Amino acid sequence: MNVLIWATTFGADLWSLARHLDARDDVTLKVVLDDPQGFQREGVARVFPLEAELIQRKQRHNLLGKIPGFAPDITVMDKEVPLRAPSPAGLMLWHGFGWKGPDDVQSFAWMHRAIKTAFGDPQQPNPRFRWQCFGPWDLEFRSTVSGLHPENCQLIGAVSHDDLRTPLDRTRAQPFYPFDVVDTPTVLIAPTWHYGEVFAHWGRDDDLFERLLVHLRQRGANVILRLHDAFRFESAYVAFLRDLAVRHPHVVLKFKNEHPDNYLDLQVADVLVTNYSSIANLFYATGRPTVHVYPVRSADEVFQWRQRTIFGVRTKEVESAHYVWKQSPEEHGGLLARDFEALLASLDRALDDPMCCASQARAFLDKHMLGADGRNGERAWRVMQDVVASARDAGL
Repeated sequence: MNVLIWATTFGADLWSLARHLDARDDVTLKVVLDDPQGFQREGVARVFPLEAELIQRKQRHNLLGKIPGFAPDITVMDKEVPLRAPSPAGLMLWHGFGWKGPDDVQSFAWMHRAIKTAFGDPQQPNPRFRWQCFGPWDLEFRSTVSGLHPENCQLIGAVSHDDLRTPLDRTRAQPFYPFDVVDTPTVLIAPTWHYGEVFAHWGRDDDLFERLLVHLRQRGANVILRLHDAFRFESAYVAFLRDLAVRHPHVVLKFKNEHPDNYLDLQVADVLVTNYSSIANLFYATGRPTVHVYPVRSADEVFQWRQRTIFGVRTKEVESAHYVWKQSPEEHGGLLARDFEALLASLDRALDDPMCCASQARAFLDKHMLGADGRNGERAWRVMQDVVASARDAGL
């Protein structure tokens, strides 16, 4: 099979699927992405090198749906869809399970249009297209709320769980960090960008981040501060974060557009702190503690919600956080902090008891993500074979 990966971000499930396919003798794999050189500079590219060709995305790839010298049988995507299909069949590996929504038919209208233009209508039985679901709850949600036809929805799970469930020898990752990740505890702070400043509902980030980093330094812990693309934030806020990393030698700062891979960060982290980024659902597979920062003061209060559009980042007033959640933040796999003091106490507990969240993480994975059983790559491969055969039988 010839497989093309069309990557919005080449990481997480998409990278793990590429790694799985790269090891197969019966697959020829190519990856189209915006910055191949940037990915090759990442530690994961050197610790786990791929044989697959990485191709710089060009506008002609999008407009013409053609990769010179390559005729893929299937295109695997994580969010964005090429304007014209490069292959008869397509598979969407959505870029995270997460809590953010609403992901209903109205908010997904752009996605339905993009898929329909390239691969045919996803809201009707479609021999050319499949949508990966993380578990039974997600399948029900995608078919009843997001508007995808149930026949197009397939249970696969999170392919990255296949890799994350096996601990990495941290000495292999050590060359890519400025501090000790082998014998010193490391806290990964990875917030979503949609709420703006991370702790604005509790106070001022310039105060609370300082207190948080000092507390972790006193606990003898390193910090990886990983955020989404720098251009999604106000320039003053980016400058503030960069200054934090300069002033605190136990902190390394990473923006997604500058450091696209998070696999090594997830493997060397002893604790994750997040305000409900979907990175938490991946980290659960490690069994290590996750501290969830409740992302608003109250779910029933008006707050400012940030979204990225073709015109840039747009902030709009939302009457209730319930609107933007497809799943309740009370449904999680770790510890929950509703105020700053609770955050510090939760971090202390997580550092003192590395197994404190193992049962909660396991329960979440069993309920929502096929138990992170190590067979998600094989499930994805079977779905790929099925949709390629289905498209062929339909004469496409």
